Amino acid sequence: MKKKLPHIFLTLFVILALLGSVAAYGYFAAKSFVPHTQALQATGAKLAAAFQAQDLVGAKLEAKTLRDQLDSFDAQFQKIKWTTALPLIGNYPKDGQHALNAGKSLAKSVETLIVSVEPYADLLGFKTGTATPSGQVKPQSIEDRIVFIAQTLDKISPDLEKVEVDMDEAQKELGQIDEKRYPQTLGGKNIRSKIVEIKSAVSESAQLLSQAKPLIKLLPDLLGNPNAKTYMVLFQNDAELRPTGGFMTAYAFLRVTKGKIEPLSSFDIYDLDARFNKKVPAPEAIKKYLNETYLNLRNSNMSPDYKVSMDLFYKYYRDIPGFPKPDGIIAIDTRFPVELLKVIGPIGVGGWGNFSAKDDPACDCPQVVYALEQIADRPISGTRVARKAVLGPLMHSMMANAMGSPKHTWPKLINVVLDSIKQKHLLFYFMEDKTQKVAEDFNAAGRIQPYAFDYLHVNDANLGGAKSDMYIIREVEQDIEMVGTTVTKTVSLSYNNPRKGSNCNLEAGQLCLNGVYRDYVRLLVPKGSKLISVVGSEVKEQVSEDLDKTVFEAFFTMRPESQSKIVFKYELPPMDLSTYKLMIQKQPGLPAIKHTITLNGAQQVVEVNEDKELILN
Repeated sequence: MKKKLPHIFLTLFVILALLGSVAAYGYFAAKSFVPHTQALQATGAKLAAAFQAQDLVGAKLEAKTLRDQLDSFDAQFQKIKWTTALPLIGNYPKDGQHALNAGKSLAKSVETLIVSVEPYADLLGFKTGTATPSGQVKPQSIEDRIVFIAQTLDKISPDLEKVEVDMDEAQKELGQIDEKRYPQTLGGKNIRSKIVEIKSAVSESAQLLSQAKPLIKLLPDLLGNPNAKTYMVLFQNDAELRPTGGFMTAYAFLRVTKGKIEPLSSFDIYDLDARFNKKVPAPEAIKKYLNETYLNLRNSNMSPDYKVSMDLFYKYYRDIPGFPKPDGIIAIDTRFPVELLKVIGPIGVGGWGNFSAKDDPACDCPQVVYALEQIADRPISGTRVARKAVLGPLMHSMMANAMGSPKHTWPKLINVVLDSIKQKHLLFYFMEDKTQKVAEDFNAAGRIQPYAFDYLHVNDANLGGAKSDMYIIREVEQDIEMVGTTVTKTVSLSYNNPRKGSNCNLEAGQLCLNGVYRDYVRLLVPKGSKLISVVGSEVKEQVSEDLDKTVFEAFFTMRPESQSKIVFKYELPPMDLSTYKLMIQKQPGLPAIKHTITLNGAQQVVEVNEDKELILN
């Protein structure tokens, strides 16, 4: 035994000496990496600044510098590659190699993406510093640029394939880094959460690219290249809220030929209903709250799912003779023209007057909204033919002004379109399945989404309550109680109408904007949820299933200068609660709504102006 001890100690001393040598080597090697990491951070900051300043030349230069620096760092890193074979501590240099590989793939993808978008940089608001080639006339109007997009955009598809390959490679490399190996904080700096944040950011970017790719590929076809497209533009008046965004009040037609947009005719929705002579039973809510026995096409958007509503609308529209058969139906509400007018400024529309986005004290709303309500809804003596057909001339004037707008406004106009899609003030329905699928994948089709965890969609339908939605302020509270595997939710919907009521007597001949609100409200919740109680409904609550959700239905009325609250209490079906995930889908036509969410006493407040997935702690 005594003889063995010296050998054991000798072995221990050798191991400790080796570990000490490795530690010392690791320390000095890591110290030598500091200049590389500092240089990478500085270049990354410059790259971000170049994008923020919309300087494409600078961004391209910094992206190349970043990749060169990563290559140099990688060469230096190879000096400690042998340490990856060591037990336990070898995982950390392995993670470093994965991070470097991911960084190189991402830098390469950024370079490729910059080259791809360069021909369209001016529309996106980027400065390129590229002179116009001799003998070529550089397009100066936004219409010219849209034509250019229609004719050339399909050429960037191969570049996007390369970007996708590099993004996938970066995801694979980052996926091999286990953030649980790292402490929450080190030296006062967040470590583990930073790794999770980087992984999440790369994953979201890859998902966005995956969604955008088919849209970019299809965009030339949507812009009428090579074959012209005809679209119906459906105006949904969100001042009179309906399930897909508003009361369908007017419609117009556009023809798009190789990027050139040509407004056609426009009509009052009542004119369409006058030609619709089929006796189709009305939806139950229309029968009950509007006392209409048969369906009018203006009331065919009662499904919260825009595609389902348009399937019904188009089913009967296509049988009415004398109207174009469109390639798609694009729904807009009042917020879309308001945001466009904020960019292009006031416009005049021949025969209809002037329109702007400035607030009008007569209604405490944008002037264009008040003017449209005056034209369409003020009681008048006699009959004015197709008075709601102002939509076509208004769109024509807005497009003409937008197409001829100065170059610095182009990115703002593009952002108005993208934000309107994201916030559901602009919805798309297409006749071709492949085009419809692209719209759905881009979340531009107003679909009620499948979801395996907790879910909430609040859907209001103003049935005979004037234009009161112009003034109503909404808030939602979600109180979630978890006891074991049982989840009970209390959802409280608050409505506040602070404005004085309008004179809604027809004899007065005044514009009735703010009247008694009549709201048919539905909660779409996870399928299999069990209703416990409803407080605040003026009718017996109903429970049904639709769109693969359980639906709770109620109804209430509210006078101007008053408040109402309706409270639903229910139990969720069994589901995976290891991480509490919640999807909130926004109703089209509404502004941002404040949601206060409480899970077992912990509160979180979010503004919902688009569909949101939340992870609750």
